[in-house]
Amino acid sequence: MAAQGYVHAWEHYKDELTLLDKKLELLYKRRQKLTPDPQTDSFRGMFVSEDEFIRLIGGPSGDEELDGEELELLASIQNSEAFIALRREESRKAGVFLPLSYVSAVFGLSPVEERFVMLGLAVELDRKYERIFGFLQDDLTSKTPNISLALQIACSSPEDMRAARTTFMAPEGRLARYALHREAQEISGQTLLSRPLLLDKRIISFMLDSGEMDPKLKPAVRMVYPDDELAPLLVHEDFQQRLQGFIQAAFQAPAAERKRLAFHLWGNAGAGKKLQVEHLSSHFNKPLLLVDLADVLLHAASFEDQLSAIVREAILHQAVLCFTRLEALYPEEPDLAAQRRLWWFHELLDGYGGMVFLLAGRFNRLTWKPKERLLLEHELQVPDEGGRERLWTAFARELGVSADVDWRVMSGKFRFTPGQIRRALTLARGYSAWQREPAREGSGDVAAPYALRADALYKACYQQVQHKLERKATRIEPRYGWGDVILPPEQKDQLRNACNQVKYRGVVYGDWGFEKKLAYGKGLSMLFAGPPGTGKTMSAQVVAGELQLELYKVDLSQVISKYIGETEKNLHEIFEEAQLSNAVLFFDETDALFGKRSEVKDSHDKYANIETAYLLQKMEEYQGITVLATNLLNNIDEAFLRRINYVIKFPFPDSEYREKIWYSMFPPAAPLSEDVDFKYLAQRYEIAGGNIKNVVLSSAFLAAEAGEPIRMQHIIKSIRHELQKSGKILARQEWEEY
Repeated sequence: MAAQGYVHAWEHYKDELTLLDKKLELLYKRRQKLTPDPQTDSFRGMFVSEDEFIRLIGGPSGDEELDGEELELLASIQNSEAFIALRREESRKAGVFLPLSYVSAVFGLSPVEERFVMLGLAVELDRKYERIFGFLQDDLTSKTPNISLALQIACSSPEDMRAARTTFMAPEGRLARYALHREAQEISGQTLLSRPLLLDKRIISFMLDSGEMDPKLKPAVRMVYPDDELAPLLVHEDFQQRLQGFIQAAFQAPAAERKRLAFHLWGNAGAGKKLQVEHLSSHFNKPLLLVDLADVLLHAASFEDQLSAIVREAILHQAVLCFTRLEALYPEEPDLAAQRRLWWFHELLDGYGGMVFLLAGRFNRLTWKPKERLLLEHELQVPDEGGRERLWTAFARELGVSADVDWRVMSGKFRFTPGQIRRALTLARGYSAWQREPAREGSGDVAAPYALRADALYKACYQQVQHKLERKATRIEPRYGWGDVILPPEQKDQLRNACNQVKYRGVVYGDWGFEKKLAYGKGLSMLFAGPPGTGKTMSAQVVAGELQLELYKVDLSQVISKYIGETEKNLHEIFEEAQLSNAVLFFDETDALFGKRSEVKDSHDKYANIETAYLLQKMEEYQGITVLATNLLNNIDEAFLRRINYVIKFPFPDSEYREKIWYSMFPPAAPLSEDVDFKYLAQRYEIAGGNIKNVVLSSAFLAAEAGEPIRMQHIIKSIRHELQKSGKILARQEWEEY
């Protein structure tokens, strides 16, 4: 009668245990021949008799001949092994899952290693083996077989035992690394043969029909299955197609040319790196094991043990192995422990046969040199304006938000990744719900319970930005509008045009295709040139307020260093953080750099030009808004000026504009005396807007102290004090009447 396949794993285990019983019986019979006095059995393991001592030092080595009963039992064992092998093969053809066969196949175990696994599992299937193993080891307190007993049971000859012994001597072997309990292998004071053969709990649970992921891997590890619902790919679809095609071709290559694959992907948070890998795994019907390396370092008592458990889980599920936050393994100043972790990480990757993805928020120059594996690298960049507009629109529809917001303008202002856009909308919806503004009819999805407020949206956008600009710059809250800045029409038009360059980026760069024509220089750079107090800082605030962007003021005098290379380092850090913030960078006091002139007279001038060129280079690379303020326009080389989008000259205000400035500085609630004559003040005193602001504030405090409205005498007194700061003195006849 032909052997039939197993219907269930438990049938298979039953046959394996029957086979084990026969092997144990044979081992017992062979030992009985060496222990002639059965009366000492009751004291087994408690003392060594004289007869046993003589047997131990001069007895047979284990290769003695078998008697007839033993030969008959050996033949039965061989028949059972052949019968089990036939049934396992039929089960494989029928697609029946047998855990022992599967574990043996995925870990590449040899037949004798597979028998070791079954020995370790036996005590989990039937507790009778605890007593049997204790009896055979002369130690009834021992519940599991030691290595010596395992070798005697699993091996048929001394030669086989010596060969199998190397399985336990090599800790990098797959049986020792993934299947056996690690602590049991490292008990101090024990010889190799006396160590217990103890399966890892994860292997036991898997073989007892537990397909769930190892719970001790959480929260750092998550499994994504092929049938899980995934978010759609709204950008970088071409990269996904390219990835699928490349991997498919690699799978179909001849065996001799086939290589294991590894991919290093990096990009800003929310760029869609994980989503790309999820879609790829789903396409090839593979589970995906996502591992957060930063969480592993944070929660794992032993990085090496946790990493081994992670790789074992990936092998058990034949999963695509994906490590996120790779930068956690690449600290800026690695110590010895970090180097050791990295070495161990590379060792495990080399031993993993499946596909590997390494994801990072920034580019890391990998020290891993894979063995027999092709490592490919790719950056997932921030989507262009058109892509970002599609993302804003799609996510807004998905979340059901209603808002009077131009998504094209938002895509131009914020260089956000898909994840940042989605999180911003989700957070803005929460903010708007808190403010409890009902959705207006016709303003969006009728299912949206609350309207999306513009201020809530901008607040949510800046919540997505994590940067460290405050270390080298000062945050300025924009408080001025177009009505506050007093400038000639030409300068105001230039400021408005500059703002429009941000508002309509989506049209020009996206719809009209200019993005493809420009490799760099897609940001906005402006130079405000004019005497102190003419409105340069105020205009920077107006631009930031108009565009609803954060404004950071950088004092170049604090950035420039006398040490070679330090200035460039400081500028690099500022622009790196600015890329994360989407902020307006306002460089004040650039005279500290431009004031050295671009004419080269000595080595200091030459290096000053290098610093200036580096600043302009970073401005061109920056895709946000950069504003420079200088009092010395004539000191800047024309070649440098050509690299700036807008050069706006702030003239010293004439009497007409000074009068407007005087009017604009007093709030409506300020009590003004009838004797205040703004026209007289504008014509009589040639001071800039910044000085006028100081005078107005000082005169207000003088009036408040006197308990009366603001009078001309308060203003004139404040003018005297303001001019004294710059060394100017008013003649007595100019103020005597007040």
